[in-house]
Amino acid sequence: MTEEKKLPKIIYKEKEYEQEKLTEKQRYLFSQVFDIEKKEKRLKFEMDQLLASKEKMEEFIEKEFRNG
Repeated sequence: MTEEKKLPKIIYKEKEYEQEKLTEKQRYLFSQVFDIEKKEKRLKFEMDQLLASKEKMEEFIEKEFRNG
């Protein structure tokens, strides 16, 4: 007797979706949305790093002008 493995449910906007009941296009669109969200978080993370670096470089410039 083999046990059938169920795919995990997708939770999106506080609603659960059973993957087995989704069409191929619906699964594809969920994959797209989740990938975009992952990229969005990564870009925000990188932007935080860039803004902190920029702030530090601006401090160096101001110090350089004060010290001649």
